[in-house]
This record gives sequence, structure tokens and C-alpha cells, in this order.
Amino acid sequence: MKKVKNIILDLGGVIMSLDVPKTINAFKELGIHNIVNNTGHAYQHSFFYELEIGEISEDTFLDSLRNLSDHNLGNQEIITAWNQMILDMPKDRIDFLLDLKSKYNIFLLSNTNSIHQKKYLDEFKSNYQTEFNDIFRKAYYSHEIGIRKPDVEVFNFILKDSSLKAEETLFMDDALSNIESAQKAGIQTFHVQDYNIYDVLELLNK
Repeated sequence: MKKVKNIILDLGGVIMSLDVPKTINAFKELGIHNIVNNTGHAYQHSFFYELEIGEISEDTFLDSLRNLSDHNLGNQEIITAWNQMILDMPKDRIDFLLDLKSKYNIFLLSNTNSIHQKKYLDEFKSNYQTEFNDIFRKAYYSHEIGIRKPDVEVFNFILKDSSLKAEETLFMDDALSNIESAQKAGIQTFHVQDYNIYDVLELLNK
């Protein structure tokens, strides 16, 4: 492994705990069904991904979900169900990030959306009395930059935007498709499994 100077981390499934079935079940209670495909790993409707790259507004997204139900749903009902998947960011993971920050330039790359973002950023500030984004040299959110993983272009964008050398950069993610795309951009990778981000130290210390 070449000398790592920069580490790019995914958010959900790496730093933040997620439970997507909680959102699926909450939607079912609102009369919104068949949100994901048979594998459970992809949404059936394009508007989920359009929100993730900022192509549609929150109102358009909420209306699209509302139209899938025969219930008379209010925006807050839909937002509450949509946010059910977001759990916590445990202190031990945050402490680990701060330790990495003392040795490396750390960045965030997340496929996310403005509704989810508001929830976890507000909760983090409430829990830790500091801004989550301040942990990182820069935080890249898909809906703000208009690109999402696993598009290789998102990695090329970050390398250029932050003046990073691919061979000096490590990317950590829980999805293999994203790992493979980062590798195509020449970035070193670490596949996070079961939230065990700490195993990366063995790789970094080689």
C-alpha cells in the first residue's frame, strides 16, 4: 500500500448507523408500497435518485411519494417516515474520526438528500455541541455537487476539487459498487463491513 495522506469516508453504513427497513415499513403504514426492488438495495422510482443529486425539490419529492398512496398524507408524515432509517452516530466512531483527523486529511462523501441531511446534522449538533461538517477538511454531499456514487466522476471531481493525488488517497465505504468505482479512479480502498471502520488501521499501518 502506498503512503496515504488523505482519507475519504462514506457516511451511512460507515459513520452513521442506518436501518432502511424502518423507512420501508413506515411507508407501508402510510399506504406507500413497493419502494425497493427484489434485492432491497435499489429504489423502484427515479425520483429517489433525482433528489439525491438535487435535480428535484423537496416538494416534488414529497408530492411523488404522496401520489403513491391512497391516503391523504401531510408533508410531515412523509418526512417522518423517510427519516426513520437514520439512526445514530456513536461516540466511538466520532472519536475514531477525530483520531484519523490528527494524522490524515479526512473528507466525507455521501449519497444523501436535503431532508435526511437536515435531520442528522441537527441531531449531531444537539448531541455533540459542534458541527458535523467541521470534522472534515471538506464534506461532499451528492445533492449539493450533483453527482452520486458509484459514478466514477464523483471521485474525479473530489480529487480535482481538493487537489488530491489518487495514489495518496484512501476511500472507505460499505458498498462494493462504490469501492470498485473509486478503484477505477486510481484511489486506494477499504471495504467497511458491519460498521467496523477500525480495521482500516491494520491497512494504514502496513
